[in-house]
Amino acid sequence: MNSSRTGVRLLALAAVAGLMSAPARAEDFKTEPGFVRLDDGKSLEGWTGNLQGWSIQDGAIHLDVKKARGNIYWKATHSRDCVIRLQFRATRGADSGVFIHGNQLQVRDYPNAGPKEYAAPARPAGRWNDLEFDITGGVAVVRLNGAVIEKAWRIGNNPRQGIGLQREVGNFDFRYLRIKEKK
Repeated sequence: MNSSRTGVRLLALAAVAGLMSAPARAEDFKTEPGFVRLDDGKSLEGWTGNLQGWSIQDGAIHLDVKKARGNIYWKATHSRDCVIRLQFRATRGADSGVFIHGNQLQVRDYPNAGPKEYAAPARPAGRWNDLEFDITGGVAVVRLNGAVIEKAWRIGNNPRQGIGLQREVGNFDFRYLRIKEKK
């Protein structure tokens, strides 16, 4: 077999694998049993705060850092015993955050913006990353792309402030935000 055919076949396999890794459209995403999806991929309905500079692009909540004036928060709160899952995509060097009951976990282009401990499981700038907070008694095990990056991350002490997304440095996208309360 010649090398150009092998290269074309490998490229085709890589394209198929990329298509299978995540739904192409927000409405194609299937929420896991017991989870409630917070974003709808079409609007910012349910989000509060200064929405200027936040929009929906390609089914994701998009932060245009030059236009945004503040953080946004989901309208409802949650308990201290739940699982929160989402995907994020950072531009090169970007730095944002996810708030839970007022405490913030820095969400970044980890390979370029650090911390170095989070860089290994992180995907490069421009690629989607999976983030999970498995919270029990107000303490979360945090996973990035399936790898534990925090074993005992404490959520905040403000139960009236649920999940928030931060405006800081660089453009960001968030999608498939979902939550499951533990019984």
